[in-house]
Amino acid sequence: MIAIPDPRQNALLAGMIRSEHAPRRGRAAQIVDHLIAMQNREARRTSLYAAIGAGAAMPARWQKPEPRASFQYAGHMATTAARDKRLTPQSKALLVVLRARCGNGTRTETCKTTLAHIMGVCTRSIGRYIAELVRFGYIEACARQGKSGLYTGLVLRITEKVLPCFRKLAWLGGWLAQNLGEDGGNRDRTGLSYTNHSFKEESLIELPVRPSG
Repeated sequence: MIAIPDPRQNALLAGMIRSEHAPRRGRAAQIVDHLIAMQNREARRTSLYAAIGAGAAMPARWQKPEPRASFQYAGHMATTAARDKRLTPQSKALLVVLRARCGNGTRTETCKTTLAHIMGVCTRSIGRYIAELVRFGYIEACARQGKSGLYTGLVLRITEKVLPCFRKLAWLGGWLAQNLGEDGGNRDRTGLSYTNHSFKEESLIELPVRPSG
């Protein structure tokens, strides 16, 4: 004869039986307890994030002064970023790559994966380099979207801080005015001609339309 075990001797089944016979709390009280638990969990999460944010201080190099203004340039790029102690060497190297990709213009379209392949680092590092260059005003970045509205990459623009002095029309106009004034020409009056600017070279400020004839 097979003996059937008494369910009251099983600890798990006995607990279930006792819970069935115990008086149940109202549904409203259970909802209140659940909301209180969620609020406590959110408070702990907020305090944890605040502690993490307080512990992650800014790098000490960001507190260093901005490099002095200079007309020095190397090739088609100013030496301002190379003298900036707030940037990491990797950020400076990425800026050189972006300047090369822009060519004669000031804009390039790419993505973090492509830049990571060029630099030999991960995409997360590229994101940090781009954020640092944007922070100190060397580039401008925005997301590139396709016709469907999906993210397809980045649009990066270099600013005047990266361009050499001869690419800045305001500086070039002042330099020409000073030199022409010293020669006794049209003092304090400068007109940019088409002989000292190549039409193949794009600038941040477009030149007026060349007259025909």
